[in-house]
Amino acid sequence: MTTLAAIPYLPGFQIDDFMAGLASRLKLRGLRLGGVVQRNDDDCGEGCLSMALEDLASGARFPISQDLGPGADGCRLDAAGLAAAGGALATALAGEADLIIVNKFGRQEMLGQGLRQEIAATLLAGLPLLIAVRRDFLPAWREFAGEDWTELPPEPAAIEAWALARLPLSA
Repeated sequence: MTTLAAIPYLPGFQIDDFMAGLASRLKLRGLRLGGVVQRNDDDCGEGCLSMALEDLASGARFPISQDLGPGADGCRLDAAGLAAAGGALATALAGEADLIIVNKFGRQEMLGQGLRQEIAATLLAGLPLLIAVRRDFLPAWREFAGEDWTELPPEPAAIEAWALARLPLSA
């Protein structure tokens, strides 16, 4: 039984809200979660989202966007915030999580950066990992993860069933 599942999604799908809602549902089902989901607030001014990764175990938020000022077309990813969120993932690996959730395998992970090392460490630890992957990033995901993973539809019931099936029998 594979411990890795990915949720492929199309550009434009509100994956950040979907993953945060999914994490809330899984917590209500009694799962001890580790990992991070992305929270977006429209407080940067025109067109820029203030982005943060929320640690599912502690609730701590790590800002991951930099406001580039009034002339900018968007935000810039803050590598320091991403690194701090990576520390939260490392802490989850040492804890008692039933499931690790990583919001997404995105552009930074495709480039060998972002949370890629923490994702790999989770896989090496043998912990169940759930992640979202934008469909156009699937070739890079397959190169990284290989073929031993389960593809799940963006449907909460199917994802919950996969996650609950990975719990120890005593849970």
